[in-house]
Amino acid sequence: MRLGIDAWGLGGDLLTTGMGQYTRHLLTSLPARDPQLAIVAYGGPAEERPGWLPVEVEWRAVGRRMPGKLTALHSRTVALPAQVRRDRLDIFHATAVHMRPVFPPVPRLRCPVVVTLHDLIPQTYYRVSTLPLRQQVFYRWNLSRAVTSDRLVTVSEHSRGDIVSRLGIDRDRVEVIHNGVDFPPNPDDRPLARLGLRRPYLLYAGSYEPRKNLAGALRAFRSLVDRGHPHELVAIVEPVSGHRAAAIAELESLGVSNRVHLLHSLDEPDLRSVYTAADLVLFPSLAEGFGYPPVQAASAGVPAVASDLPVLREVMGDAAIYAAAGSVERLVEAIESVLTDPALRARQIEAGKRRAQQFTLTRNARAHLELYMKVVDEGAARAQAATPSQAAGVEA
Repeated sequence: MRLGIDAWGLGGDLLTTGMGQYTRHLLTSLPARDPQLAIVAYGGPAEERPGWLPVEVEWRAVGRRMPGKLTALHSRTVALPAQVRRDRLDIFHATAVHMRPVFPPVPRLRCPVVVTLHDLIPQTYYRVSTLPLRQQVFYRWNLSRAVTSDRLVTVSEHSRGDIVSRLGIDRDRVEVIHNGVDFPPNPDDRPLARLGLRRPYLLYAGSYEPRKNLAGALRAFRSLVDRGHPHELVAIVEPVSGHRAAAIAELESLGVSNRVHLLHSLDEPDLRSVYTAADLVLFPSLAEGFGYPPVQAASAGVPAVASDLPVLREVMGDAAIYAAAGSVERLVEAIESVLTDPALRARQIEAGKRRAQQFTLTRNARAHLELYMKVVDEGAARAQAATPSQAAGVEA
Protein backbone atom coordinates (compact mmCIF):
# COMPACT_ATOMS: atom_id res chain seq x y z
CA MET A 1 0.00 0.00 0.00
CA ARG A 2 1.22 3.49 -0.88
CA LEU A 3 0.19 6.08 1.71
CA GLY A 4 0.49 9.86 1.48
CA ILE A 5 0.51 12.04 4.61
CA ASP A 6 0.24 15.83 4.72
CA ALA A 7 3.34 17.09 6.54
CA TRP A 8 2.98 20.83 5.86
CA GLY A 9 5.07 22.98 8.19
CA LEU A 10 6.56 20.17 10.27
CA GLY A 11 10.06 21.53 9.86
CA GLY A 12 9.06 24.59 11.92
CA ASP A 13 7.01 25.64 14.94
CA LEU A 14 3.90 23.81 13.73
CA LEU A 15 5.67 20.64 14.87
CA THR A 16 5.19 21.62 18.54
CA THR A 17 1.40 21.83 18.27
CA GLY A 18 -0.90 18.92 19.04
CA MET A 19 -1.64 18.53 15.33
CA GLY A 20 2.07 18.59 14.54
CA GLN A 21 2.91 15.96 17.14
CA TYR A 22 0.08 13.77 15.88
CA THR A 23 1.49 13.83 12.35
CA ARG A 24 5.07 13.34 13.45
CA HIS A 25 4.12 10.28 15.48
CA LEU A 26 2.42 8.74 12.47
CA LEU A 27 5.41 9.37 10.21
CA THR A 28 7.89 7.95 12.71
CA SER A 29 5.93 4.95 13.99
CA LEU A 30 4.14 3.62 10.89
CA PRO A 31 7.34 2.47 9.08
CA ALA A 32 8.29 0.31 12.06
CA ARG A 33 4.77 -1.09 12.25
CA ASP A 34 4.67 -2.23 8.61
CA PRO A 35 7.98 -2.26 6.69
CA GLN A 36 6.05 -3.02 3.47
CA LEU A 37 4.11 0.23 3.73
CA ALA A 38 5.39 2.89 1.32
CA ILE A 39 4.91 6.38 2.79
CA VAL A 40 5.22 9.73 1.06
CA ALA A 41 5.21 12.90 3.21
CA TYR A 42 4.08 16.12 1.51
CA GLY A 43 5.47 19.45 2.68
CA GLY A 44 4.92 22.97 1.44
CA PRO A 45 6.72 24.73 -1.43
CA ALA A 46 10.52 24.61 -1.02
CA GLU A 47 10.09 23.16 2.47
CA GLU A 48 13.18 21.22 3.50
CA ARG A 49 12.95 17.62 4.58
CA PRO A 50 12.70 17.50 8.42
CA GLY A 51 15.75 15.96 10.05
CA TRP A 52 13.61 13.67 12.22
CA LEU A 53 11.80 12.07 9.27
CA PRO A 54 12.70 8.36 8.92
CA VAL A 55 14.82 7.52 5.88
CA GLU A 56 12.13 5.07 4.71
CA VAL A 57 9.68 7.94 4.17
CA GLU A 58 9.84 9.77 0.84
CA TRP A 59 9.61 13.58 0.91
CA ARG A 60 7.84 15.89 -1.52
CA ALA A 61 7.90 19.70 -1.34
CA VAL A 62 4.76 20.51 -3.31
CA GLY A 63 3.76 23.68 -5.16
CA ARG A 64 5.33 27.10 -5.49
CA ARG A 65 5.20 30.43 -3.73
CA MET A 66 2.16 32.49 -4.68
CA PRO A 67 1.08 36.09 -3.97
CA GLY A 68 -0.54 36.83 -0.61
CA LYS A 69 -2.11 33.84 1.11
CA LEU A 70 -2.61 31.75 -2.02
CA THR A 71 0.43 29.50 -1.50
CA ALA A 72 -1.28 26.81 0.60
CA LEU A 73 -4.43 26.91 -1.51
CA HIS A 74 -2.51 26.43 -4.77
CA SER A 75 -0.28 23.75 -3.27
CA ARG A 76 -3.11 21.51 -2.11
CA THR A 77 -5.81 22.15 -4.73
CA VAL A 78 -3.67 22.36 -7.89
CA ALA A 79 -0.16 20.99 -7.35
CA LEU A 80 -0.91 18.15 -4.93
CA PRO A 81 -3.50 16.26 -7.05
CA ALA A 82 -1.04 16.12 -9.96
CA GLN A 83 1.79 14.97 -7.67
CA VAL A 84 -0.38 12.31 -6.03
CA ARG A 85 -1.26 10.87 -9.45
CA ARG A 86 2.45 10.66 -10.28
CA ASP A 87 3.13 9.00 -6.92
CA ARG A 88 0.33 6.46 -7.53
CA LEU A 89 -1.01 6.62 -3.99
CA ASP A 90 -3.56 4.16 -2.69
CA ILE A 91 -4.71 6.52 0.08
CA PHE A 92 -3.97 10.00 1.42
CA HIS A 93 -4.25 11.23 5.02
CA ALA A 94 -4.92 14.93 5.69
CA THR A 95 -3.98 15.14 9.36
CA ALA A 96 -5.73 18.40 10.24
CA VAL A 97 -8.65 20.64 9.26
CA HIS A 98 -7.17 24.12 9.50
CA MET A 99 -9.22 27.27 10.07
CA ARG A 100 -6.76 29.80 8.61
CA PRO A 101 -6.07 30.11 4.87
CA VAL A 102 -2.31 30.34 5.38
CA PHE A 103 -2.48 26.59 6.10
CA PRO A 104 -3.37 23.88 3.58
CA PRO A 105 -6.99 22.93 2.92
CA VAL A 106 -8.20 19.34 2.80
CA PRO A 107 -7.41 18.07 -0.72
CA ARG A 108 -9.75 16.28 -3.07
CA LEU A 109 -7.96 13.48 -4.88
CA ARG A 110 -8.65 10.49 -7.09
CA CYS A 111 -7.48 8.14 -4.35
CA PRO A 112 -9.40 7.72 -1.04
CA VAL A 113 -8.82 10.49 1.50
CA VAL A 114 -8.88 10.10 5.30
CA VAL A 115 -9.12 13.34 7.30
CA THR A 116 -8.39 13.90 10.97
CA LEU A 117 -10.77 16.42 12.51
CA HIS A 118 -9.25 16.84 15.96
CA ASP A 119 -12.20 18.77 17.37
CA LEU A 120 -14.95 21.28 16.64
CA ILE A 121 -13.73 23.91 19.10
CA PRO A 122 -14.24 26.77 16.59
CA GLN A 123 -17.94 25.89 16.78
CA THR A 124 -18.36 24.51 20.31
CA TYR A 125 -16.24 27.06 22.20
CA TYR A 126 -15.73 30.00 19.87
CA ARG A 127 -18.44 31.30 17.58
CA VAL A 128 -17.32 30.99 13.97
CA SER A 129 -19.27 34.16 13.17
CA THR A 130 -16.89 36.16 15.40
CA LEU A 131 -13.88 35.26 13.27
CA PRO A 132 -12.60 37.57 10.53
CA LEU A 133 -14.65 37.07 7.37
CA ARG A 134 -11.77 35.43 5.49
CA GLN A 135 -11.37 32.84 8.25
CA GLN A 136 -15.11 32.20 8.43
CA VAL A 137 -15.28 31.48 4.71
CA PHE A 138 -12.14 29.35 4.66
CA TYR A 139 -13.06 27.28 7.75
CA ARG A 140 -16.58 26.49 6.58
CA TRP A 141 -15.31 25.61 3.11
CA ASN A 142 -12.49 23.46 4.50
CA LEU A 143 -14.85 21.72 6.92
CA SER A 144 -17.20 20.87 4.06
CA ARG A 145 -14.29 19.26 2.20
CA ALA A 146 -13.42 17.21 5.29
CA VAL A 147 -17.01 16.03 5.74
CA THR A 148 -17.13 14.64 2.18
CA SER A 149 -13.89 12.66 2.58
CA ASP A 150 -13.94 8.86 2.66
CA ARG A 151 -13.50 8.68 6.45
CA LEU A 152 -13.01 11.03 9.39
CA VAL A 153 -10.70 10.34 12.30
CA THR A 154 -10.95 12.15 15.62
CA VAL A 155 -8.99 11.84 18.84
CA SER A 156 -11.65 11.30 21.53
CA GLU A 157 -15.18 10.03 22.00
CA HIS A 158 -16.06 13.52 23.20
CA SER A 159 -14.97 15.02 19.87
CA ARG A 160 -16.83 12.34 17.94
CA GLY A 161 -20.01 13.24 19.78
CA ASP A 162 -19.59 16.90 18.78
CA ILE A 163 -18.86 15.99 15.15
CA VAL A 164 -21.83 13.66 14.82
CA SER A 165 -24.32 15.98 16.50
CA ARG A 166 -23.22 19.26 14.91
CA LEU A 167 -22.32 18.10 11.40
CA GLY A 168 -25.00 15.45 10.99
CA ILE A 169 -22.51 12.73 10.05
CA ASP A 170 -23.19 9.02 10.45
CA ARG A 171 -21.36 7.89 13.59
CA ASP A 172 -19.86 4.94 11.71
CA ARG A 173 -18.00 7.34 9.40
CA VAL A 174 -16.06 8.84 12.32
CA GLU A 175 -13.27 6.70 13.77
CA VAL A 176 -11.94 7.46 17.26
CA ILE A 177 -8.19 6.91 17.59
CA HIS A 178 -6.68 8.38 20.74
CA ASN A 179 -3.39 10.19 20.30
CA GLY A 180 -0.16 8.35 20.89
CA VAL A 181 2.34 9.80 23.34
CA ASP A 182 6.05 8.95 23.62
CA PHE A 183 7.35 11.13 26.42
CA PRO A 184 9.63 9.33 28.91
CA PRO A 185 11.15 11.31 31.78
CA ASN A 186 14.47 13.05 31.26
CA PRO A 187 16.22 13.49 34.64
CA ASP A 188 19.04 15.55 33.10
CA ASP A 189 18.91 18.90 34.94
CA ARG A 190 21.49 20.67 32.78
CA PRO A 191 18.94 22.24 30.42
CA LEU A 192 17.28 23.96 33.40
CA ALA A 193 20.30 26.16 34.11
CA ARG A 194 20.69 26.97 30.43
CA LEU A 195 17.04 28.03 30.29
CA GLY A 196 17.31 30.11 33.47
CA LEU A 197 14.99 27.86 35.52
CA ARG A 198 15.18 27.10 39.24
CA ARG A 199 13.36 24.52 41.30
CA PRO A 200 10.77 24.33 42.70
CA TYR A 201 8.40 25.33 39.92
CA LEU A 202 4.98 24.59 38.50
CA LEU A 203 4.66 24.00 34.77
CA TYR A 204 1.87 25.46 32.63
CA ALA A 205 1.70 23.74 29.26
CA GLY A 206 -0.55 25.39 26.72
CA SER A 207 -0.42 28.58 24.69
CA TYR A 208 -1.50 32.22 24.71
CA GLU A 209 -4.84 31.27 23.14
CA PRO A 210 -7.61 32.34 25.56
CA ARG A 211 -9.22 28.89 25.77
CA LYS A 212 -5.95 27.50 27.15
CA ASN A 213 -6.54 29.80 30.15
CA LEU A 214 -3.05 31.12 30.85
CA ALA A 215 -4.79 34.00 32.63
CA GLY A 216 -6.36 31.54 35.07
CA ALA A 217 -3.01 29.88 35.66
CA LEU A 218 -1.37 33.24 36.38
CA ARG A 219 -4.11 34.26 38.83
CA ALA A 220 -3.87 30.91 40.62
CA PHE A 221 -0.10 31.33 40.81
CA ARG A 222 -0.50 34.81 42.32
CA SER A 223 -2.69 33.28 45.02
CA LEU A 224 -0.09 30.59 45.72
CA VAL A 225 2.60 33.25 46.06
CA ASP A 226 0.39 35.13 48.54
CA ARG A 227 0.03 31.92 50.55
CA GLY A 228 3.79 31.62 50.87
CA HIS A 229 4.62 28.89 48.38
CA PRO A 230 8.23 29.16 47.15
CA HIS A 231 7.52 28.02 43.60
CA GLU A 232 8.07 29.79 40.32
CA LEU A 233 5.87 29.28 37.27
CA VAL A 234 7.22 28.07 33.95
CA ALA A 235 4.85 28.53 31.01
CA ILE A 236 5.39 26.82 27.66
CA VAL A 237 3.76 28.99 24.99
CA GLU A 238 4.12 29.69 21.27
CA PRO A 239 6.77 32.19 20.05
CA VAL A 240 4.31 34.49 18.28
CA SER A 241 0.65 35.10 19.06
CA GLY A 242 -1.90 37.85 18.68
CA HIS A 243 -2.94 37.07 22.27
CA ARG A 244 0.53 37.56 23.76
CA ALA A 245 0.11 41.26 24.61
CA ALA A 246 -3.00 40.58 26.71
CA ALA A 247 -1.23 37.78 28.58
CA ILE A 248 1.80 39.97 29.32
CA ALA A 249 -0.47 42.77 30.55
CA GLU A 250 -2.21 40.29 32.89
CA LEU A 251 1.15 39.04 34.13
CA GLU A 252 2.41 42.55 34.87
CA SER A 253 -0.81 43.56 36.62
CA LEU A 254 -0.45 40.59 39.00
CA GLY A 255 3.05 41.65 40.04
CA VAL A 256 4.70 38.24 39.61
CA SER A 257 6.73 38.81 36.45
CA ASN A 258 9.99 38.09 38.26
CA ARG A 259 8.76 34.58 39.13
CA VAL A 260 7.28 33.58 35.77
CA HIS A 261 9.32 32.19 32.87
CA LEU A 262 7.87 32.06 29.35
CA LEU A 263 9.46 29.41 27.13
CA HIS A 264 8.92 28.32 23.54
CA SER A 265 10.50 26.31 20.72
CA LEU A 266 12.15 23.74 22.98
CA ASP A 267 13.63 20.63 21.44
CA GLU A 268 12.24 17.37 22.79
CA PRO A 269 15.04 16.47 25.25
CA ASP A 270 14.86 19.95 26.81
CA LEU A 271 11.06 19.80 26.91
CA ARG A 272 11.16 16.46 28.72
CA SER A 273 13.70 17.85 31.19
CA VAL A 274 11.42 20.81 31.93
CA TYR A 275 8.46 18.48 32.50
CA THR A 276 10.42 16.00 34.61
CA ALA A 277 11.75 18.63 37.01
CA ALA A 278 8.34 20.25 37.63
CA ASP A 279 6.46 19.66 40.89
CA LEU A 280 3.28 19.38 38.84
CA VAL A 281 1.87 20.17 35.40
CA LEU A 282 -0.97 22.65 35.30
CA PHE A 283 -3.52 22.34 32.49
CA PRO A 284 -6.43 24.73 33.14
CA SER A 285 -7.77 24.64 29.57
CA LEU A 286 -11.42 25.60 28.97
CA ALA A 287 -11.92 23.46 25.84
CA GLU A 288 -10.02 20.51 24.34
CA GLY A 289 -10.29 17.77 21.76
CA PHE A 290 -7.80 15.52 23.58
CA GLY A 291 -5.23 17.31 25.76
CA TYR A 292 -1.61 16.24 25.24
CA PRO A 293 0.09 17.89 28.27
CA PRO A 294 -1.58 15.86 31.07
CA VAL A 295 -0.71 12.63 29.25
CA GLN A 296 2.85 13.83 28.71
CA ALA A 297 3.04 14.65 32.42
CA ALA A 298 1.77 11.18 33.29
CA SER A 299 4.33 9.59 30.99
CA ALA A 300 7.12 11.69 32.54
CA GLY A 301 6.11 10.72 36.09
CA VAL A 302 4.73 14.13 37.09
CA PRO A 303 1.26 14.69 38.65
CA ALA A 304 -1.21 16.80 36.69
CA VAL A 305 -3.89 19.28 37.75
CA ALA A 306 -6.43 19.75 34.97
CA SER A 307 -9.74 21.42 34.28
CA ASP A 308 -12.74 19.24 35.01
CA LEU A 309 -13.81 18.74 31.40
CA PRO A 310 -15.53 15.56 30.12
CA VAL A 311 -12.85 15.05 27.47
CA LEU A 312 -10.02 15.28 30.03
CA ARG A 313 -11.77 12.78 32.28
CA GLU A 314 -12.12 10.50 29.25
CA VAL A 315 -8.41 10.75 28.54
CA MET A 316 -6.94 10.86 32.05
CA GLY A 317 -9.40 8.90 34.17
CA ASP A 318 -8.15 8.82 37.78
CA ALA A 319 -4.66 9.96 36.75
CA ALA A 320 -5.25 13.69 37.29
CA ILE A 321 -6.56 16.02 39.97
CA TYR A 322 -9.46 18.02 38.54
CA ALA A 323 -10.60 21.56 39.22
CA ALA A 324 -13.78 23.23 38.01
CA ALA A 325 -13.01 24.82 34.66
CA GLY A 326 -12.57 28.57 35.02
CA SER A 327 -12.49 28.61 38.85
CA VAL A 328 -9.24 30.07 40.16
CA GLU A 329 -10.18 29.15 43.73
CA ARG A 330 -10.70 25.47 42.84
CA LEU A 331 -7.50 25.48 40.82
CA VAL A 332 -5.54 26.74 43.81
CA GLU A 333 -7.11 24.10 46.06
CA ALA A 334 -6.21 21.33 43.60
CA ILE A 335 -2.62 22.53 43.27
CA GLU A 336 -2.16 22.77 47.03
CA SER A 337 -3.55 19.28 47.54
CA VAL A 338 -0.73 17.87 45.39
CA LEU A 339 1.98 20.11 46.86
CA THR A 340 1.10 19.40 50.49
CA ASP A 341 0.08 15.71 50.46
CA PRO A 342 3.02 13.37 49.61
CA ALA A 343 0.78 10.28 49.65
CA LEU A 344 -1.63 11.83 47.15
CA ARG A 345 1.27 12.90 44.96
CA ALA A 346 2.69 9.36 44.96
CA ARG A 347 -0.71 7.86 44.08
CA GLN A 348 -1.16 10.29 41.20
CA ILE A 349 2.27 9.53 39.78
CA GLU A 350 1.58 5.79 39.81
CA ALA A 351 -1.89 6.24 38.33
CA GLY A 352 -0.36 8.43 35.63
CA LYS A 353 2.20 5.80 34.65
CA ARG A 354 -0.57 3.23 34.25
CA ARG A 355 -2.73 5.63 32.25
CA ALA A 356 0.08 6.59 29.90
CA GLN A 357 0.37 2.96 28.79
CA GLN A 358 -3.01 3.30 27.07
CA PHE A 359 -1.62 5.89 24.66
CA THR A 360 1.40 4.18 23.11
CA LEU A 361 2.59 5.01 19.61
CA THR A 362 2.37 1.33 18.70
CA ARG A 363 -1.34 1.19 19.55
CA ASN A 364 -1.94 4.46 17.68
CA ALA A 365 -0.07 3.31 14.56
CA ARG A 366 -1.83 -0.06 14.52
CA ALA A 367 -5.27 1.59 14.66
CA HIS A 368 -4.40 3.96 11.80
CA LEU A 369 -2.97 1.19 9.67
CA GLU A 370 -6.11 -0.92 10.14
CA LEU A 371 -8.25 2.05 9.14
CA TYR A 372 -6.17 2.74 6.00
CA MET A 373 -6.54 -0.88 4.88
CA LYS A 374 -10.28 -0.83 5.54
CA VAL A 375 -10.79 2.37 3.54
CA VAL A 376 -8.67 1.12 0.63
CA ASP A 377 -10.60 -2.18 0.57
CA GLU A 378 -13.92 -0.31 0.66
CA GLY A 379 -12.79 1.87 -2.23
CA ALA A 380 -11.75 -1.15 -4.27
CA ALA A 381 -15.10 -2.85 -3.60
CA ARG A 382 -16.99 0.26 -4.72
CA ALA A 383 -14.91 0.49 -7.89
CA GLN A 384 -15.52 -3.15 -8.68
CA ALA A 385 -19.25 -2.79 -8.10
CA ALA A 386 -19.36 0.22 -10.41
CA THR A 387 -17.60 -1.63 -13.23
CA PRO A 388 -19.92 -3.76 -15.36
CA SER A 389 -18.88 -7.40 -15.64
CA GLN A 390 -17.61 -8.63 -18.99
CA ALA A 391 -20.77 -10.62 -19.48
CA ALA A 392 -22.98 -7.64 -18.80
CA GLY A 393 -20.92 -5.65 -21.27
CA VAL A 394 -21.49 -8.25 -23.98
CA GLU A 395 -25.24 -8.33 -23.34
CA ALA A 396 -25.39 -4.54 -23.60
